Amino acid sequence: MLRRYETIFIVRADLQSDEASSLVDRYAGIIGGMDGTIVEVDNWGKRRLAYPIEKMREGVYVRIDFVAQDTVVTEVERNFKIDENILRFQTVKLSDKVDMEAIRQEIADALKRKEEQKKEAERRVEEAKKREEEQKEEARKKEEEQKEEEQKEDERKEDEQKEDEQKEEAISEPANEEVEVSESPDSQDAKTDEEGAQETSPVETDEERAKEE
Repeated sequence: MLRRYETIFIVRADLQSDEASSLVDRYAGIIGGMDGTIVEVDNWGKRRLAYPIEKMREGVYVRIDFVAQDTVVTEVERNFKIDENILRFQTVKLSDKVDMEAIRQEIADALKRKEEQKKEAERRVEEAKKREEEQKEEARKKEEEQKEEEQKEDERKEDEQKEDEQKEEAISEPANEEVEVSESPDSQDAKTDEEGAQETSPVETDEERAKEE
């Protein structure tokens, strides 16, 4: 008689992801190989254990929802017991009566739901990549703008330095030229008086008088 079961088992957390996936596929294969029907397989991922098991504090939790004879459950649990990679397991009977038509519809819904979840995950990954690219582009533009501003600032400082140098040259040029010192009116008058005094000196006057006498 077909019944619906749910088996939850814990896989060692130190297994590689591909090894853990192969292990799950193995047990799903045992169920399918004994004419069982897998409704859904859920990998809940790594979780902390309620208490340490074989010195391990974490494990990978897996749930398999399936329809099968009770002999299938016996065979699956027998393999669990001898598998050193399985830390713990528990099987619960969900229903004694099974409507296979409803089960097939539920399987189709589960597959559709997983496909939607996959697409949603891919969409989120694409959005994350797009945001990352936008952030990189924005950072690149800001860096370019900063470089342009720094270049303009350097050019401005260079122009100011040139202007200051030109002003200093313009101020220092008159000091280098020879400056003609013009004679003041006082010095000119003094020179005229001196020349006049020389023309009418007392010696010349006495000589002139002696000639006249």
